[in-house]
Amino acid sequence: MKNSTALSIVLLFALLVTAISGCVVGADDASKENIVWVGTPPAKNEDVEEKIIQHMIPYAGTEYGNITISASKENDKLRLHVSGVSANSMRPDLYDFTYDYDKNELIRVSYLLEAIPESVRGKAIGIAMQNEQIREILSADMGGSSIPSVKRILPETAEKFYEPKILLSVTWKDSSVSALVDMDTREVAEVWSGN
Repeated sequence: MKNSTALSIVLLFALLVTAISGCVVGADDASKENIVWVGTPPAKNEDVEEKIIQHMIPYAGTEYGNITISASKENDKLRLHVSGVSANSMRPDLYDFTYDYDKNELIRVSYLLEAIPESVRGKAIGIAMQNEQIREILSADMGGSSIPSVKRILPETAEKFYEPKILLSVTWKDSSVSALVDMDTREVAEVWSGN
C-alpha cells in the first residue's frame, strides 16, 4: 500500500511538472503550442507563423502567452489579424499584416499595442498628468475625464514626432487630449489636443 501511494505521488508530481512546463513560453521563443488559427490556416502556415512571431514586439520584460491568428484572402495576398495576449496585462496587442506568397513577404500594416503591465500603465498616466498643458485641459473638462487609454508606439512611428524609440501614448478620449510619454526620461515628449 505504501509503495502504491508513493508511486501515485511521484506520478502526480511528474504530471504537474509536465503540465506547468508546457505552459511556459520563453520571451525570445514563442512556441507553436500557443498559436491558434481562427478558421483554416493557409498552406505553409509554419513559415507564416515564424515570420509573424519575428514581427511581433511584446512590451519589454513580458511575453505573449497566447497568439491568435485570423486569416482572410484580400486580392492576391493574405490578410492576417493577430492578437497577442500577455498574462500581466488585461488588454491584448493587435497587429494587422499582409502576406504575399509570391514574394514570401510579410508586411505590418497597422498595430494597436495595449498589452502593457498595469504598473507601467499607471506610471505613464502619472507622468502625463504632471504636464501643465494636460492638467489645464483635464481641469477645464468640468465633468471629469474617463480613464485614459495607454498604447505603445513603435520606434518607426515615434521617429516622426520625437526620436526612434518605444514611447507610450496616454489618451483621454472624452477630453480629446493625448500625451506621448518617454518612459526613459519620464517626460511628455508631445501633446495633442482636439480643443
